Amino acid sequence: MNRPMKALTMALCFFALLGSKDILAADLKQHLIAAIDAPNGLSDGELSGAMAEFFKAQTRSSAPVMVQVRTVQKFAEAGCARLQATLMQDAVPTQDGKLIPFVIRYELNLCRDGQPATEGIDLDAASRALSRNPSMQK
Repeated sequence: MNRPMKALTMALCFFALLGSKDILAADLKQHLIAAIDAPNGLSDGELSGAMAEFFKAQTRSSAPVMVQVRTVQKFAEAGCARLQATLMQDAVPTQDGKLIPFVIRYELNLCRDGQPATEGIDLDAASRALSRNPSMQK
């Protein structure tokens, strides 16, 4: 799998895990909620637990997985915001044996209760895009 596709796949997996009740994403969820609650809108640290182990298995690196979350926009609905999450890991091996830093950055709308915020999403546009995508209609 090429590097951009692998990064996209990992980001989608993390987003799916966040939406579930699975304990796997608990540490990442804590950082996301902390950023919503923080006066400066930031939360960062080392990702631990099952989520970090999952990330390490995908990258084939034992280096710590770092997370930075920043609030991009607070929404009118209390406890809801647009967040930017960045997951970083050093010493990720490439196919030619080099060790490089690996970074995944994505944005999501999230509320303190773990549900996605709908503010800021054009639901009509999303519906039209999904209806045009034949791979989503299987």
